[in-house]
Amino acid sequence: MEEKVVLKDIAVFGYYGVSPIERKIGQKLRIDVEYYHDFSKASMTDSLEDTVNYERVYTRIMELVENNKFNLLETLADAICCEVLENFPVFKIRTEIRKLTLPFPNNLAHVAVIIEREAK
Repeated sequence: MEEKVVLKDIAVFGYYGVSPIERKIGQKLRIDVEYYHDFSKASMTDSLEDTVNYERVYTRIMELVENNKFNLLETLADAICCEVLENFPVFKIRTEIRKLTLPFPNNLAHVAVIIEREAK
């Protein structure tokens, strides 16, 4: 059984990237986070205490994104996964980060990095 919560298309602005211009002017990213948890108890009790509060997860992700700088999207995606796994009772997480503006001539809509991690 696969039970998950999806935080879809979180828009963030930050100073990410390897090139000096990216780190100077900043850019917008879009983030999707899926976290897996057994929601059977919450389904029976209808109680917030028996689930993983997505508002708290979202707040923790935003704090991480807003208070840190990363060169690589891979590093940011891994940091999000680790933060959620360490602070919430989830057994698996998947983070996708889409970079919408690329620092080179292109006809790409975006570049995406996807990282999945499981609790140990």
